[in-house]
Amino acid sequence: MIYKSDGSLCLNTYIMTKFKKITIRAFFIFVILIPVAAFAHFIIFPQETRSILIDYSGFKKEGRIYFNEHTTSQGKIDSLQSLITEASARVKGFWGQKISTPKFIYCNNESDFKKYSVNASAPAVTYLKLGSVIVLSREAMNLDIIAHEISHAELYERLGFYKFNYKIPSWFKHGIAMQNDYRNYYSLDTLKVRSDNFKNLPDIKSFTSDRQFYSGSQEQIMLNYMTAKYEVENWYTKEKLDKLIEDIKSGKTFDEAFGK
Repeated sequence: MIYKSDGSLCLNTYIMTKFKKITIRAFFIFVILIPVAAFAHFIIFPQETRSILIDYSGFKKEGRIYFNEHTTSQGKIDSLQSLITEASARVKGFWGQKISTPKFIYCNNESDFKKYSVNASAPAVTYLKLGSVIVLSREAMNLDIIAHEISHAELYERLGFYKFNYKIPSWFKHGIAMQNDYRNYYSLDTLKVRSDNFKNLPDIKSFTSDRQFYSGSQEQIMLNYMTAKYEVENWYTKEKLDKLIEDIKSGKTFDEAFGK
């Protein structure tokens, strides 16, 4: 305790001393915990961690595109930038405005892609943590694929990390992204043939997690994508989508916001 000359406690001095001790303690805990948490995240999610920390890699940055300048020509990056611009315009047309600003990591060879992508069998992957990062392989130099991935970032940006990951079922996330993906083999005509005139559709609305959505063969997963696209397309109007996001943000469950 600290006292004045007359023996009374100097309250202000005591409070300041206590506050200083707490601040110093909190600082040291923070300094210790951050590296430990980062290391643990890298051990569990190495590709995602590298993608989040792409600014500290050896990749060259041009605008919002990161690439290995030793394996990628400037012409390819110029083409990619044109595709991103066109895909962004498509996404903006769907949403009414575009508010996401994802980073793009372009991997022109398999070794770089495996370093940054958690799923080497998919042409692209989007990480949605501490902002959006889209990792693209050579096969992802495609307008539809890029528009699909930006759509994920757009929904994430409107809802935030928690609500996007824990309030929105997997089938709806993919169904929304597929609205900006015009690849023919995900078309309604293809779905009609694959499902025997819509008689044998997967129970898509039961696929609330990515683990469920991506279970089964490659053909089954493609059918899941088609069905999710079909379900959302039948439901969608811009007014409904805006209202759903507003309701989710206000605390409603997805089922309450989506309706039956």
